[in-house]
Amino acid sequence: GGCSGSFVSSEGLLVTNHHCAFDAVAAVSTAEENHLERGFYARKMSDEIPAKGLSLRITVGFEDCSERILADLPGTDRPVERQKAIKERMTSLEKTAAAKDSNSTFEVSEMFPGKSYVLFQYTVLRDLRIVYAPSRAIGEFGGESDNWVWPRHTGDYTFLRAYTGPKGEARTYHTENIPFKPIAYLPIAQKPLAENDFVMIMGYPGRTFRHYPASYLRYQAEKLLPITQKNFDWLIQRLEKQGELSTGESLLWSSRIKSLANTSKNYRGKLQGLRRVPILAQFESVDKACRQAGQANALIAMNALDSLYQAMHQRAELHLNFQHLAGQSKAMQCMIREADLKDRLIAWKNNPSKDSLLEAETKALNVWKEKNRGSWRGSLERDVLQYFVSQNPELLPQDFQLGKWNAWLDQMEQSNDFPKESKWTKALGNYWHNLSLRIKQEQSDWTARLSANLPAYLDLRLQVLNQSFVPDANSTLRLTYGKVQGFFPEDGVYHRPFTTLNGMFEKASTGHPDYRIDSTLYRAIRQGFPAVTPTPEQPNQEQRFGDLAINMVDAARDQTQTVKKPRTKSEDIPVAFLYNLDTTGGNSGSPVMNADGELVGVNFDRAFGATINDFAWNADYSRSIGVDIRFVLWNLKNVIGDQRLLSELFPLGLPEHLQR
Repeated sequence: GGCSGSFVSSEGLLVTNHHCAFDAVAAVSTAEENHLERGFYARKMSDEIPAKGLSLRITVGFEDCSERILADLPGTDRPVERQKAIKERMTSLEKTAAAKDSNSTFEVSEMFPGKSYVLFQYTVLRDLRIVYAPSRAIGEFGGESDNWVWPRHTGDYTFLRAYTGPKGEARTYHTENIPFKPIAYLPIAQKPLAENDFVMIMGYPGRTFRHYPASYLRYQAEKLLPITQKNFDWLIQRLEKQGELSTGESLLWSSRIKSLANTSKNYRGKLQGLRRVPILAQFESVDKACRQAGQANALIAMNALDSLYQAMHQRAELHLNFQHLAGQSKAMQCMIREADLKDRLIAWKNNPSKDSLLEAETKALNVWKEKNRGSWRGSLERDVLQYFVSQNPELLPQDFQLGKWNAWLDQMEQSNDFPKESKWTKALGNYWHNLSLRIKQEQSDWTARLSANLPAYLDLRLQVLNQSFVPDANSTLRLTYGKVQGFFPEDGVYHRPFTTLNGMFEKASTGHPDYRIDSTLYRAIRQGFPAVTPTPEQPNQEQRFGDLAINMVDAARDQTQTVKKPRTKSEDIPVAFLYNLDTTGGNSGSPVMNADGELVGVNFDRAFGATINDFAWNADYSRSIGVDIRFVLWNLKNVIGDQRLLSELFPLGLPEHLQR
């Protein structure tokens, strides 16, 4: 979830990023069949395997519904009531639309908070299957060393296929399902890309914050970004330690580590960008002009927004540490759920259906425990709880006895199941549950105040800047366009907009573990490079596809062996490219198209300096990164020896310039 993709055939074949399908591939991987590490390719359609946890949402229509949402609302001096009315109307519109068309899903999206709303119509497909995911050495080449970095040599692509029922109806996995028939699909470009070529992207960018007051940006820079980065870095280190215990543990935590690492490095880039580019000063300048030009009602709104962000600033450490702890600790999640169930039981005291309600909720709690029991690790729980409480003592009641707390942590370290309920754990669970409710209420109040006051600020901002602007990203379909373009990341350094396989070998020769080469790719480019001697870690080196490959560390260490330059001109094989398009999180997997609407690549990342895109696009630093479709096709032809997908993508035959 949270990614984009595009159809590339009439048979429901779609391409997205390797990292977008990462969790789904990990879910079907085992120590014996490690598709995550070795890759997966279905030789025939019946071999395609379910992409667990993934669904596909296709935009089929939309209409502005702002008037219906905003008519006769409570005044801005009653923000909570106003926001409640907005939410109720949004839900009502969605239900009314769904009642008229049960085959579609409807969602009202807030384009400008408290100001503009659009009703979107979607087709949702829930049977997605993995067709081809490259080995991790291709799909994640460079690892965290290269994440958010250029130059890049990552084959970050995966092919999936969408399926429906025999009559085209959306339904979950079934052996009788057939490939989805899209209304249209993207043809593959047959003309090579060049620097300064026009390119465009359509996708579903997640969130940006470009039309907010300077006080919000200050909250991000001083609280949200640094606290989150620090906590996530600690969690990554601890989970990596857990993953070192076995292959099974590594698979269990790999997706979580990848997600945390991606966010951490993104936030580090944002902080660097905010220091390098005067974005905060620009926001402050706009706010100053707004205050000078504003009428009384607009100034009241600006003061209310400043007060709101001051409150967020003051409560940030508690809110963020609680959220990060609750996101990781199974013990906390379980104890909050148990406390919540007891609260519900009290509320149901006079409800004639209380017994059946209790039975259903108890069953749901037990199902949750069973689902999460497999990932319970007592020593990990102990370390996580201890770390976050050390970051913010408010996570424990003021009168809590630290001796009992530490003894409980020591006991948990040896446990292999959720904490047993006791008077002491009930008290702690109640505290955490009430704290959770307080935090949710505060955040709900903040959202209401934002929705009530932001419209007046936006109107004033429009007046002062004397220009229109598009709504912030909110996971709805957007278009961005620009050109293939390099950039100067620092004084005297220019980054060209294309990389090739030659650079992959250059990185591999450093011996860094993030730069291992897939052995099948290596043999393909060397045109008959002899198979490597099998090892316990790589028992089947002769396998045409899927081994972990030649580790260039060993080659570099061996004084009698050097990494031979491939016979094929690796500098002729493009891997990735840069462009100055305006992207953010959620654009991962977006199709990069040329002026003719043909697929030239798949968007997967931004350069480190472009992480500031969430706050402002910058002509000097805003560069996005895509995998070149020519590299994808080269892998299909030469690494896995594919004909099935190539025939599906090119029914008339492979273009000459791709036949290398």
